[in-house]
Amino acid sequence: MKNYILRVLLILVLIGCASKKAMNPQDMGVDNIPENWENEIPITINISDIWWNEFQDENLNQFLSQFLDENINLEQAMLNTRIAKQASVISTSNLFPSIGISALAGESEQNSAGFPPIFTSLFGGQSDEIITFNQENYNLSLNTQWEIDLWGKMRQGRLAGKQQYLSAKYNYTYYQFSLTSEATKLYFSIIESKQLVENAEQKYNNAKLIFNLYASRYNKGIISLKALQQSELMFNLAKSDLENKKSIASSLVREAKVLIKEYPDLTLDIAKEFPQSIPNIPDVLPADIVKRRPDLIASQYNLLASEALNKQAMRSLYPSFSLVGSTGTSSNVQDFLNDDFSVWSNGINLLAPVFNAGKLIANKKIAKTNKEIAMLEFVNNLLTAYKEVESGLEFDQSAQLSLKLLKDNIVLSESIYDTTFDEFAKGVASIEEVINANNALFDNKNILASVERIRIEQRINLILALGGGFTYKR
Repeated sequence: MKNYILRVLLILVLIGCASKKAMNPQDMGVDNIPENWENEIPITINISDIWWNEFQDENLNQFLSQFLDENINLEQAMLNTRIAKQASVISTSNLFPSIGISALAGESEQNSAGFPPIFTSLFGGQSDEIITFNQENYNLSLNTQWEIDLWGKMRQGRLAGKQQYLSAKYNYTYYQFSLTSEATKLYFSIIESKQLVENAEQKYNNAKLIFNLYASRYNKGIISLKALQQSELMFNLAKSDLENKKSIASSLVREAKVLIKEYPDLTLDIAKEFPQSIPNIPDVLPADIVKRRPDLIASQYNLLASEALNKQAMRSLYPSFSLVGSTGTSSNVQDFLNDDFSVWSNGINLLAPVFNAGKLIANKKIAKTNKEIAMLEFVNNLLTAYKEVESGLEFDQSAQLSLKLLKDNIVLSESIYDTTFDEFAKGVASIEEVINANNALFDNKNILASVERIRIEQRINLILALGGGFTYKR
């Protein structure tokens, strides 16, 4: 539970730390941004940052708590974020000197066999005498190299690395929002599937009752064989439908168990009914989307990173300057600490690109193209976000109306079925009328369960489109 709370707080902190210098959509070529949405957002006071708490379903809260702690996909995404962070460290390290220590210990043996006679006498021997001698060498040195960032090339690389890390971090936040939303949808899909199983069981029981009644009448010679076969056909179809719906419900439960990293059995606490309370919609203006949605913030950082990389590629065409130096000691081991054997060197390297077969120019063109791609990607993501919100608001309103109409239809269908079955029991209504009334009743019940789920999914999609958890501000 502690890890769950920390993860939720991390999400909220990241949202609260949105880019202070959010890009203006009009600067990116996106015009006619309205001040308000085409479909009005209902004003609500009680907005929860942890939006799924508003369903008031403890089973759901427990499921999502385990999901945030244990989900494998979230763990993989977090590890990718850590990789991006270390890449940022690498890009920053280029600004600082590199220092290394090297040590060498060596021993060699040579003889004068390969030297001319005149050199043999230098070693203290006769011209025709072969002399063997040993040599030991020990070296310890400290080396350093530092490229002077005269043109800001490495500073742009550091900036790009930082922006790429921030982009990865906000992408992870949005990915976490998205996966949490999908896990919540799966939970309510399981509720729907269990209600469909319950409806199928009732439909099966009704079909069995009708079949038994027709079998009794057939045995008494009251009805024909064809009528009995019709009731048996309805009974078999109801039984097959029940088994199919049970299989679907079991499959969804197993999928949910995998999400929380547990063995995919069928033990999962799920509410029997859809919640009466659903999360409220945060009051967010169109202009606020660009600085509230984590995926859009990530796109902005990605664009900034591509701009920095473009500048870095341009400055790679300029000459580079590096300071180099080394100090150390080189001698026989017995004189290793004697100052007379110390050695040092320092200098400056100048490297100016003259010819590299167009490599640097090609890198510059690639960086510029990547910048243009990042800009188009940001604009596309922004327009998609506006579309998701506008469509979500419209769907949300239509789902409320559909739900009300379906509940009215359920009442009418139950009344029609009860009346038809009573008439059938008295021999007034036909088997076809009973079958039609029975099918209509449970078709409406199944549609109601699906609409309940769709209404919740659309509300979740809308919350995700608006950026996730919010604190109400007016």
